[in-house]
Amino acid sequence: MAVEGTSTTVGAPPMWLRRASDVRVLGFSEKHGNTLLKLAAPRLGEAAEELYAQNTLWETRPSEEDTAVNVFARVMLEVRKGDPESALYDRQLLRRFSHLHSLFSHDVLSVRLPSTSGESEPSALLDEQVVRNATQLSDRTPPPAQIRLTGKLDMIRYSTRSFGLLTDEGTEIRGVLDSQEQTDSLKTFLGQRILVLGKAVFRPSGSLLRIDASGIEPGEGQPSLFSKIPVARSVRPQLVRNKGIETQKRGVAAFFGAWPGEETDEDFDAMVRELRG
Repeated sequence: MAVEGTSTTVGAPPMWLRRASDVRVLGFSEKHGNTLLKLAAPRLGEAAEELYAQNTLWETRPSEEDTAVNVFARVMLEVRKGDPESALYDRQLLRRFSHLHSLFSHDVLSVRLPSTSGESEPSALLDEQVVRNATQLSDRTPPPAQIRLTGKLDMIRYSTRSFGLLTDEGTEIRGVLDSQEQTDSLKTFLGQRILVLGKAVFRPSGSLLRIDASGIEPGEGQPSLFSKIPVARSVRPQLVRNKGIETQKRGVAAFFGAWPGEETDEDFDAMVRELRG
């Protein structure tokens, strides 16, 4: 999540992630009634050397000196604060945190981890409060929404399947491709207008976190209507929700009644503005 911007991946995990996740317990001791674990974990700059040799697109990447344990600890700190705008977690990662409740069903009261590589005393606290916050944040997060989004392909980062999409309003949106293979075809569109097909992924606040792109097409001629930042709709419109099952319509038809036939893009934009009031 910290490196690629998503907590899930299609296919086998990348090799850098396997190396970074190689955390081993070397031993344990006791101090003031607490159990101290001695862990060994590779620095991210060594485990993912090929990634740190490149410039980053977004400043969420951890320090080269950090380990996976430090990254995990910082996510714990963010979840404890209950920040609905954080870029360090998505809905899937929050759900994994909420499953940690079983850790405290026996004799474990809390776990402390170092949030930085040079920290002498672990400062990040994992306890039942963190688990409750993760559950609440996950429940608040709107589900992904299918979108068609157009804009200028501004940046590409092959190693993390990431790209930057610049909307017509000048806002930079982070996108993640399903697979590395798609990145090769994306290079031909750099600096050009594209149409992204995929899902909008939201933060617990409802603001856009990223776009999970399943397809990329040329975007020349696409109307500016499709260059607006997607907005989460956690509750369906009242008109649709109150319709009976036998008469309920879906998608565009639920709002407009019928899709326009011979209307131009300008006519369609005018209709949308009229409906919005």
